[in-house]
Amino acid sequence: MAIDHRMTRRIARASLVGTMLGLASMACGQSAPPMGANLEGVWKIAAPTTVLKPIAGAVPFTAEGRKAYEANKTLRVQRKFDDYDITLSRCSNPGVPRLALTPMRFKIWNRQGVVTFDYEWNRALRQINVGVPPQPDLMGQGLVPTMTGKSKGHWEGDTLVSVMQGGSDRTLIDDLVPHGYDLKVTERYRLVDANTLEDRITVEDPAFFTQPWTSVVTYKRQPDAIFAEDVCLDRIAAKQPAFSK
Repeated sequence: MAIDHRMTRRIARASLVGTMLGLASMACGQSAPPMGANLEGVWKIAAPTTVLKPIAGAVPFTAEGRKAYEANKTLRVQRKFDDYDITLSRCSNPGVPRLALTPMRFKIWNRQGVVTFDYEWNRALRQINVGVPPQPDLMGQGLVPTMTGKSKGHWEGDTLVSVMQGGSDRTLIDDLVPHGYDLKVTERYRLVDANTLEDRITVEDPAFFTQPWTSVVTYKRQPDAIFAEDVCLDRIAAKQPAFSK
């Protein structure tokens, strides 16, 4: 029996299109927030601070974590910022979770399965992947850590849950608290009301902390705006604080 190659090609194309549409539908379903949980908009920290304070008690340092923390305090007094805080000395990306303490505004938008945080500070970006089917986890397989690491997200009801790993140990938890390569940061973003956004942050790193610890940062909605270019290095040249308004 003769094979109709044209029909075979049409069937193959139809199958491919169907597969692609199915994947797109799955991605959209995973990335779409529940009704009433749209976090998009412009936000600003409600109570500016440089410190990520635990909800209860003090930061639970291990002996190694405490030693590194005390060393950072000494370096700050000596103003040797490049030895412990390259955000202040070189305008390097503060990383996660320190970006949560940015004193300037930031925008959130959700497109094509990616929740993007667009920061007014130095026009930094952070992205949380919430729309692509699970991929093999390459963490710990020799990849070079990055300042913001790799964030995977999903929705739990009206809460966006993000888990970040693979962050560089050159970043800090806040303006002093150190961490290592095994840092894991879990964030839970939710709307407290239409104009208040809460970020519940849980920090884990067994080398530096005896147990996971949690902090909460809140933000207030701001009017929509186009962010102007912000060059952190200009502030350093003008002898102004790098990580500030």
